[in-house]
Amino acid sequence: MIFSFNLRLVMLQKRSIRALALAVVSVLGAFSFAVPARAAQGSYKSTPADGAAVGLLVHFQHGFEANGWFGTLRGQDAVAATGISLGTQRALGAGWHVLNFAGPVDSVTAEKAVRVMAKQPGVTSVAVNQFIAAAASAPAASNRSVTGSPAAVTFHGATAAQSVSLKDAFNSKTPATPQVQVSWKAPKNLFGFKLTGYKLQASLDAGVTYQDLPTTYGPKVNTAILSSGLVAGNHVYIRVAATTSNGKTTKTGAYSAWASAVPTTVPLPPNFNGPAITSEAPVATWELLSVADSGGLPVTYVATATAAGQADVICSTSGASCTFKNLVPGVTYAVKVRAENKRGASASVSGFAVADPMYKLQWHLNSKNGINVEAAWQHTRGASNITVAVVDSGITPHPDLDGQVWKNLDGSTYGYDFVSNANGSADGDGWDPNPTDPNADNEWHGTHVSGIIAAAANNIGVVGVAPGVKLLEVRALGSRGGTAADLMAALNWAAGKDVPGAPKNLHPAQVVNLSLGNRSYAQCDTGTASVMQALHDANIMVITAAGNDNTQAFYSYPGNCYPTINVGATGFDGDRAYYSNFGQGVDISAPGGDEQNRGDSPPETQGQIWSTLNDGTTSIGEPIYEGAEGTSMAAPVVTGIAALLYSVKPNITPDQIWLTLKSTARPWATGTFCSTASKDLGCGIGIVDAGAAIEYALKNLN
Repeated sequence: MIFSFNLRLVMLQKRSIRALALAVVSVLGAFSFAVPARAAQGSYKSTPADGAAVGLLVHFQHGFEANGWFGTLRGQDAVAATGISLGTQRALGAGWHVLNFAGPVDSVTAEKAVRVMAKQPGVTSVAVNQFIAAAASAPAASNRSVTGSPAAVTFHGATAAQSVSLKDAFNSKTPATPQVQVSWKAPKNLFGFKLTGYKLQASLDAGVTYQDLPTTYGPKVNTAILSSGLVAGNHVYIRVAATTSNGKTTKTGAYSAWASAVPTTVPLPPNFNGPAITSEAPVATWELLSVADSGGLPVTYVATATAAGQADVICSTSGASCTFKNLVPGVTYAVKVRAENKRGASASVSGFAVADPMYKLQWHLNSKNGINVEAAWQHTRGASNITVAVVDSGITPHPDLDGQVWKNLDGSTYGYDFVSNANGSADGDGWDPNPTDPNADNEWHGTHVSGIIAAAANNIGVVGVAPGVKLLEVRALGSRGGTAADLMAALNWAAGKDVPGAPKNLHPAQVVNLSLGNRSYAQCDTGTASVMQALHDANIMVITAAGNDNTQAFYSYPGNCYPTINVGATGFDGDRAYYSNFGQGVDISAPGGDEQNRGDSPPETQGQIWSTLNDGTTSIGEPIYEGAEGTSMAAPVVTGIAALLYSVKPNITPDQIWLTLKSTARPWATGTFCSTASKDLGCGIGIVDAGAAIEYALKNLN
């Protein structure tokens, strides 16, 4: 099945307006095809294999051994016996496998293969895997080591470094940055060779998986400060090896035993449940901070009630609420709350003043027909222990995103690339741990989407809906696309489920954004549907884009999979964007941009959604900010709100998120198309309201 993005993008700074044709997922009959959900401005750039069947998605019953002899799949011989030429097979997690055809086949042949495989022992479900069209240019294969084996040489390396120790290295000059200091002594035995330096390996899971750190330290160095990829309150493990030279070659010696430490920081501000109290209602509440947000240390919450002409009233506790005493009757007090640990205190929470200079261009956040996000920010900007998976084309370096993504211990972006080499995808090299986006042809779709969700509140550029949360970048669309199998594996991995051949995800997501859609009728295949249901059952919210073809949304995969929240797009005027899909398949709408009805939107934006981007035309260039429109832009707006809901209610379920959004959506204004449209032409329940959603969750959900 073929994916692409549901998005329209206008280049307003360094490029002229260009047609967008990112990965599209379309499903014909039993086939699934996905694309970025932004509206196309030009002709769709199809690939030779667009919509072609490239394999089978096969699910085996629990406990059944799916693998046959020599890497074959149980039952594939029966398929081959019908004359269909087969390629490789691979496990996708949760009992699903993909069995690739040797080349694309027509729908009749594919359905024949489905019928044969469905009759095989242990098989519970079979669907067609279709090609996913996307971008172009091949990424460099990742050379990041997970096992870190040194090159073989002819002389014996040194014994292990001695007295390796690790300790917290809190620095009051950078109090919010977790750091550790590692120290060591020279090896006991160099075997007569020259000591040239030291190499370090780091792990977050006690050495199950680990990475070579990029810095090689000199022979006279015996301490180092490390900060990349660390999380306050979480153990980090380091080991050290000496490098020696015989004059011609250098060898890495034996590594020491793992040393561990727990870094600490000042706490983050708590997520606040209410800014005002009275003597009749004297209780202020907030969400307890996670271990990481607490800075890895016990915290005390200090709440201060203030009112004009009255003395401040202070309440301290280690719990999630304070009951204020001695409040003056009839007076309403404003409340601020901060968290304190032995490293220091967070800033008090009582609101959020945005200082990012392009915030004025982000009408989707702050205009009449925006999402009322500032009311939500009175309670939370998002908790750093909430992870949003952006399953997309990957990400490019950007100052508004570099601090928002999870990091590897070597400083690179943490995530995974599931773009396979099915049907010759140019940059599909069989999965790797590098989720960066090398492809200008996809218009840096994942970078734009990521900024809408969580661009940093850092006094530069723009700000995301939930700037306090963390982003998990998961690549499922490459230069020539991906497949339904790639998407299934990506979703399983993002959720923290085991995916054979990929390392365990150390940062499972609470929310998943899929700005993907198709350009022709596409049923939701049983494989994707089962993964969506499994994520829902694990309390992981999946948000999808409804598509940009001005047609019935139930045609568009994967938004027509259940259960997701499927999002349509609105423009500056608060009505359906001209390109947005519609009908009963749309659950709710959000600003996605509409250049044809730009109204009084900021002129620079041309009525579109302003976010992070890159100016590269053939490869990665410089970070910039530009406008784009599409349900690809609307979906991440809702994803950001879902992340805020998880921040104030960590145990919220997907069903409760939908109840909250449905109960608080802003009704369609009188006179709009959406206010009078029938169910078959409708735009969903209304426009999302972030402030109302947070208030509803705080008042009505346990």
